[in-house]
Amino acid sequence: MTQNHQPHVMLITGGAGYIGSQLIRDLATDPRFAGWTLRIYDNLQRHHFCGLMDLPSEGCYQFVEGDILDRLNLERAMQDVSVVVHLAAIVRTPLSFDHPEWTEQVNHWGTASVVEAALHAGVSRLLYTSSASVYGPGGPFQETDVCRPIGPYAIAKRRGEEEVLQGGERGLRFTIVRLGTTFGNAPAMRFDAVASRLAYLVGVRRPMIIHGSGNQIRPLIHVRDASAALRLCLFDPQTEGEIINAVTMNPTSNEIAHILQTLVPDATMRYTDQDILTEISFEVESTKLLKMGFEPQFDLTAGLREMLTRWRGFEAMGMGLPRGIR
Repeated sequence: MTQNHQPHVMLITGGAGYIGSQLIRDLATDPRFAGWTLRIYDNLQRHHFCGLMDLPSEGCYQFVEGDILDRLNLERAMQDVSVVVHLAAIVRTPLSFDHPEWTEQVNHWGTASVVEAALHAGVSRLLYTSSASVYGPGGPFQETDVCRPIGPYAIAKRRGEEEVLQGGERGLRFTIVRLGTTFGNAPAMRFDAVASRLAYLVGVRRPMIIHGSGNQIRPLIHVRDASAALRLCLFDPQTEGEIINAVTMNPTSNEIAHILQTLVPDATMRYTDQDILTEISFEVESTKLLKMGFEPQFDLTAGLREMLTRWRGFEAMGMGLPRGIR
């Protein structure tokens, strides 16, 4: 990682969110980033105040409350910044069609704003966290495959990539990481994506709701493995100018549910009809990342088991039986 500027300040947009709250803690305790100031930029729209609390004592932190669409505030936040990690986004499940205009505004034009501010501030490196959903249906996809995104979220993330690539043509040094859908425990939680949503339902003793047949494939990565992949890409100068997939597993919804049933034998499933788009599968491989030396630490079973432990003590209504987690 190039460290030619003083002071060493890293700006993390969306740093109080699900991935960001884990990443800032891992950066603070990672010897490769010792001495860096972590400047967290977040609008706290999801009220993830917990993401900013109880941070490791090893770190040096600054917080700027602001929106990536607020260009003046964003440019002020980039003063003295050497590296930007751009996480801030309207996060949706891959095929969600909720709030398409706002998703486009934040994920596409917000990223354009970050790129422009980074160029204006002379930032030496931008790491953009994109999504594996930009590929669209099919796979397994590699980084060189054509992207055919479906849905506002995936389309906006792909357009965000294009803004970063155009910034690269203007001198911005960048890396684009296409993350799989994250799951697992983090200081600031989300439960809208499939693995975390099903774990939540099992944890509070409700039936798992499976949309469609449950045979649709989704690329996943544990949130702490996502943090490790991002830190590896930040540290390794060979990733500059590269697009890198970060996916560690490609299960079906049924496979996720069945693992949860092995962990909690009395967990139940219900299938529901849904828009045909929920049947679309996409699969992504991460050969490039693995060749860089990346070693994932969490498989699906371990990640789900860890999540379930946070709901100990819940009982099914009317049954009165304690739930065990295997």
